Amino acid sequence: MTSDADTDWRQKDDIIECNRQMLQRQVACDVHFLVGETNARQGAHKYMLMSRSHVFAAMLSGPLKESCDKDIAIPDVEAGAFTELLRYTYTGTADLDANNVLPVLYAAKKYDISGLARLCVDFVENQLDVDNACALLEQAHLFDEQDFRSRVLELVLRRGEEVLECEDLGELCHQCLVDVVSADNLFCREEQVVGALDRWAGRECERRGLETTDTNKRIMLGPALYLARLPLLPPQVFVDRVVSRSLLSEEEKVDVMRHFLVPAMRSEHFNCQPRKKEKHLRVHRFDSRNALAWNNKSGENAISFMTNQDICVEGFTVYGTCRGGSHVLQVQGRLLDSSDNVLTSVSCDVTTDSNVDIYDVLFDEARRLARNTWYTLTADIKGSHTYAGTDGRLSAFEGSVVFTFSSTEKSQTGTGVELGQLPGVLFTL
Repeated sequence: MTSDADTDWRQKDDIIECNRQMLQRQVACDVHFLVGETNARQGAHKYMLMSRSHVFAAMLSGPLKESCDKDIAIPDVEAGAFTELLRYTYTGTADLDANNVLPVLYAAKKYDISGLARLCVDFVENQLDVDNACALLEQAHLFDEQDFRSRVLELVLRRGEEVLECEDLGELCHQCLVDVVSADNLFCREEQVVGALDRWAGRECERRGLETTDTNKRIMLGPALYLARLPLLPPQVFVDRVVSRSLLSEEEKVDVMRHFLVPAMRSEHFNCQPRKKEKHLRVHRFDSRNALAWNNKSGENAISFMTNQDICVEGFTVYGTCRGGSHVLQVQGRLLDSSDNVLTSVSCDVTTDSNVDIYDVLFDEARRLARNTWYTLTADIKGSHTYAGTDGRLSAFEGSVVFTFSSTEKSQTGTGVELGQLPGVLFTL
């Protein structure tokens, strides 16, 4: 006898739901697979697979077809990824996240299911952020997805200050760690690199069942230790965080100290070249700062601008808190073209202190802008009252690049040419 629960899904006149139920309940499966390292057994229907993939069609009906009298082994596809591939094959949907999107993409490419592959690409483009960047970078490396890896690595390097503080950094393999900390365009403070290497080495010791001593950490880091640009550290930080420990040999400590005392003497062991943070071009649009509090809570700050040369916009600057102590600002920034299309954006927390006026905010992706074309920068800033700029300029210069600014109706806080937030733009040529 068939129960009501069994008949309901057949009576809904919904072919997608019927397909899903047939797969989920494993009804009348005529082919079975052993998937992944665990040989997870998964049933399916030849008709459905052959109708959606020519690879499955050749596997199940061609001259080299597999025998369906026995289970077909698929050891190179993760069980979870194969589940999502079948889900898409039967229903046109898939449940993707940062941990499975690259394995699913691998499966989609293997069986030439282009719609699922596009879904994976769209997911990475839409969901990639600081919180999942390390997981995606490692997955892209594992599955040799070089295009994805380049895209993810670009975000990691541009948002280095945030990524280096993420707990997931410790999950990177040694090669991915090297690719991050060796990059000239890693945007961070050098003490963050030292801290990240130290934490990664500690996690690696734990994974291998080793005591987390400096000696073992140095072994785990290997050549990656020399990717920290120790001569760029403030001398006091080097003394406090490095000299008292045994990560470095005495010779290496003396080498760095010699550079501090005589900067013209280059370190024999460590790179002395500043990273990209020191190489951004910046334009400042205010002559002075207002000591009075600026209230950002009424909406978006916005300013329009154009330049006399083609530039690549990297980000913008914001004023920090004018209150005493440390305060976190929640910043959501956007760059719009003249048709209000969003060219790039960022959502991040900025920890500010009243002793520092201005803070850098980097977009998730840099964008190339055309000369003599108007663009609008907007930023919704939540948190403490901040400083504000006054005596704003209609035009500002940085080298040969001329910025022309204009107030815009998109500004809801009073920010404009004369005064307000958004004191500067970060760019490269």
